[in-house]
Amino acid sequence: MTLSTTKKKLNDYTFEDLKNFFYNLARKISSKIVLIEIGNDFFNIAIAKCENKQLLIKKIYRQNLPKEALEKSIPKDPVAFGTMISNVLQENKLPGQRVAILLPSDTCYTRLIEIPENINQENSKEYLEDPNSGIQIPISINNSDFDINLTSLPKKKVEKKVFNKYFLSSIPKKNVNLILNTLKNANLELCSLQMSHICLANLLETEIQNLGKDNLLISVELLDEFTQFIIFDSSGPILLKRFGSIRSYPTIEERALSNKEVDNKKNQNNNYLPISKLDVKVLTREIKQSFNNFLEINDLDMNGKVILTGRNSQHKNLVEVLGESLDMNVSLISPIGNNKLKEFDYNPEIIDQFSMSRIIGLGLSLLREEYSENITNDTNFVIDKYVKPLLNSNPSKSDSKKLKPDLKIEVDKNKKDVKVNAKKSSLVVDDKNKKEEKVNVNELPPLPDLKIKADKKKKEEKINATKPSLLEDDKKNQDGFKMDTSFLDVD
Repeated sequence: MTLSTTKKKLNDYTFEDLKNFFYNLARKISSKIVLIEIGNDFFNIAIAKCENKQLLIKKIYRQNLPKEALEKSIPKDPVAFGTMISNVLQENKLPGQRVAILLPSDTCYTRLIEIPENINQENSKEYLEDPNSGIQIPISINNSDFDINLTSLPKKKVEKKVFNKYFLSSIPKKNVNLILNTLKNANLELCSLQMSHICLANLLETEIQNLGKDNLLISVELLDEFTQFIIFDSSGPILLKRFGSIRSYPTIEERALSNKEVDNKKNQNNNYLPISKLDVKVLTREIKQSFNNFLEINDLDMNGKVILTGRNSQHKNLVEVLGESLDMNVSLISPIGNNKLKEFDYNPEIIDQFSMSRIIGLGLSLLREEYSENITNDTNFVIDKYVKPLLNSNPSKSDSKKLKPDLKIEVDKNKKDVKVNAKKSSLVVDDKNKKEEKVNVNELPPLPDLKIKADKKKKEEKINATKPSLLEDDKKNQDGFKMDTSFLDVD
C-alpha cells in the first residue's frame, strides 16, 4: 500500500497511512536489494546487502502458492501476485525498492550455437538477429530476450570455415513483461533478472575457475520434482538437461516428528533408510549417457567432476554411492559455506539451507568486481567428497569391473593354448620323465616325512612276522637236501 495521492486533511491520515508512507520512503533510499526466487509453487524472499567486500543475506521468508497462481513459474495474474509480494514485504518489514528476480531454467530456452570466428563477441548478437544467419530456435529472436556467452570449447571447422561455440539463453518477451507488471503492482523496481543455471554458476564460481583444460564440472541439483543436470566449462554453463528425481530426503517437519517419537520412546528405530545404488541406478545411467554423448558430439576427451546441490543431496551416503557408481570425483557443498557469503541469517527449524543454493547464487550475482575477492577459504563449502581411486592404487569395485573383460580374454586364450598343445606337452613331459628316471634311478630323494617311512617299515615287519617258521623250514630243507642217485646203479 502507498499513501493516497488524493488530497486529504491532516486529520484524515491514519497511523497506518503514515507508517506506510515512511516505509515506502525507506525502501526508496535503502541500498539493500530484495531477492525473490520464484519456483513451481512457491517463492522465496530475502534481503541482500554488501559489507566489507562480502555478501549478507537476511530475513529469508518462504511463501507457498496455489497451483493456479503460476504457469510454468510465471505469474498468471500480475496484479494479484504483485499485491501478495507487497503484503509479504510489509508484514515482514523487509526494506528495499530494487529487486532481483530468479526464475527456473525451465522458463527459458538454452543450447549451444556456432558463430563464425571472424565475428567478435560484441557483434555476435547482431549476427544472431540476422535472418540469414541460419540459426533457428523455437522462440524467434524478435519475440524474446536473449543472451549469448562465448564458451571455452574448441573451435569447430567446417570445410574452410571456423566457428566459435556460444551458449544461448532465450526467454519470451511476454513472460518478461508479466514479471515487470507484477513488480510494478508491488511498487518495486527490477534491477536484475537471472535464470537458475546462472545463479548456480555464481555459487560455484571458484570451482569453475579452477577447472583444468581437460576437466568439466557437472552440477547435479537434486530437487523434489526433478533433477537438474548442468555441465560447466571455464566460461560457464554449456549444457542443461532435466532428469527424474531420486528418493526424497525427509523434510524438516518429518525429521522433527521422527526425533520427537524417538524421544518419547514410541519408536526406537529410525524409519529413514540410507540411499543405495539401486535408488540412483536410473540417475546414474542418465548422467553417464548425457555426459558421454556431449563429449562425443563435441569431439572432446575430458573428465567430469560432479558437485551435488539441492534438498535431496543430504542423504548421508549419497556422495560415496554416486562416486562409485559414476566412477567420478563427487563433492557435496553447503551453500551457506560459500567464501563470499559473510552472513546468512535464517531459521534452520523453518528453512533448509540446502534449498538455498539458487537464491544465494542470485545474491552473489549482485557483487561488483571489487567485492568479489575471496576473503576466507572454502573449508566450509565442500563438506563431503569422494575421490576416484587412481589406476595404480588398490582397485575399487568399479575398477574391478573394468578389469574383468580383459581377464576373461586372457583366460580363454590360455584355455585354447592348453587344448591345442595338450598332446604335445604331455609327450614332452613323459619323455623328460623317462630320461630323468634313467639318469636318477638310484638317486631317489628321501621322503620328507620320516614317520611315514617308519610306519611303512613296521607294516612290513608285521606282515613278515606271520611266516617266520615257513621261511626257516624252507632254509633247512635247502641246506639238508641230498639227491638219491641209487637208481643209477640199476642195470
